[in-house]
Amino acid sequence: MRNTVAGKLTLLIAATLVVFFGIVTWLNLVIQERAGMRILRLDGAQLGDMVVAAAREAMLHNDREQIQETISAMAEQREIERIRIVVKGGRITFSSDPGEVGRILDTREEQCLACHQRVKPPETLPAEERARIVDRPNGRVLGITQVIRNEPDCSNAACHAHSPEESLLGVLDINLRLEPYDEARSRSAIDLLLASLVGILAVLGITVVGVQRMVHRPVQELIRETDKLGHGDLSARVPEMRHDELGTLAETFNRMAQDLESAHSELLGWTQTLEQRVEEKTGELERAQEKIIQVERMASLGRLAAVVAHEINNPLSSVVTYAKLLVRRLQNKEIDDECRENLEYLESIASEASRCGEIVAQLLSFAKRGGGEFAAVDVNQVVDRAVFLTKHKLELAEVSCELELEEDMPTVRADSGQIQQALMALLINAGEAVEKGGRVLVTTATCVEGVEIVVEDNGPGMESDVARRVFEPFFTTKNGSSGVGLGLAVVYGIMERHGGAVELDTAPGKGCRIALVLPIDGPRSESEEDRT
Repeated sequence: MRNTVAGKLTLLIAATLVVFFGIVTWLNLVIQERAGMRILRLDGAQLGDMVVAAAREAMLHNDREQIQETISAMAEQREIERIRIVVKGGRITFSSDPGEVGRILDTREEQCLACHQRVKPPETLPAEERARIVDRPNGRVLGITQVIRNEPDCSNAACHAHSPEESLLGVLDINLRLEPYDEARSRSAIDLLLASLVGILAVLGITVVGVQRMVHRPVQELIRETDKLGHGDLSARVPEMRHDELGTLAETFNRMAQDLESAHSELLGWTQTLEQRVEEKTGELERAQEKIIQVERMASLGRLAAVVAHEINNPLSSVVTYAKLLVRRLQNKEIDDECRENLEYLESIASEASRCGEIVAQLLSFAKRGGGEFAAVDVNQVVDRAVFLTKHKLELAEVSCELELEEDMPTVRADSGQIQQALMALLINAGEAVEKGGRVLVTTATCVEGVEIVVEDNGPGMESDVARRVFEPFFTTKNGSSGVGLGLAVVYGIMERHGGAVELDTAPGKGCRIALVLPIDGPRSESEEDRT
């Protein structure tokens, strides 16, 4: 409890209550004692007056026996210890204790000090000075001193020898036991202490319950929720059911927890967004790196292809020419079977040399990095012409070709011949990829980059490792001598010269979708650059 606010507050209130009730109880006891003593003195003075009044008639007639009987009768009261009359000189003339009659009192005794401690003894005493408290071994005693004055009736009586000038005849001394009063005072003090203790316990109990409900519980709940919040439970909240400082603290805590939860959610969102952006940028960098590698590979292969094509083109032309010449000469003569067999060999040589020439022409087309006449081109017209030129071959393969051309397409700056060449290569590849009864779909549309030409088939599609290499020169998936792997490489080179892009989307069993993306403002031709 000493380590909690509620405990410290309870201990402080308890200490304050003990001190407060202790002071109040002490003040009550002091006030009660003073009031009791004041009442006792007044009652004592009244008792003295009553004794004097009771013995007055006997004293007027100087009836000593009657005076003694009156004193003895009154002394028989339970609280009265002793009654005596002392005359001038301190001699005891009457007493409830016959053994002390005639004894001379010393003026220094306690019952004589009220008058004889002064220079001139007074003829009368105020009521509050008539009583005195005397402590004795057997208990306290209230001493009452009553002056007996020489009244006119007394001085004129025949039995008295007192002159009228003598005002003081004697003193009545009464000793009243205070045991009943002390017992009552003790019981009253005990009752007051018990009442104070009960009041302290009651107020302390109410204080403890109030502090527990209004301070301890809310603070403990706030501590628990704060601990939850510190361990990452951002849903921690404190009930707001108060309209005091703790209620304000709970409201502030809840607002802080809500702000932390919102900030945490935003941070998680930013983290996820950052991770997603990092992944996207990483993918873009990987694609850019692959594109750079592809461009460098294509450039190197293009230079190699140009050199190879240039070096072997002339010899191949000579081989084809001389082979065809020999075939023509032999065909015009009668030859035996052995020569006819050689003629077939020459025809094969001419055919294969011609095919090599076509490969060289493709190499030259692939190696050509510039050139071309760029002008405003209607993309839909180019697509119609390419489909028309390849439609016969597609029909022979029993493949249907469908067109979905967007109307009001903007013109693009391009070389229509090269775009047509690229589209024909894509259409031929698509027709060869699908089975009989397959379908090839050609669409055009505008896009953010410019215009888009899409060639899509429902063929078997390609694996991802194959799709990554389809634009590499001399890479082919065709068996035998039906392809040399330059068709898509030429398409890639054409789109690169136009500042466009080739996008491939394929998966096994889902066909292929190749999009040619052309910018609206393509590059200038060499003749236009020379004029500028």
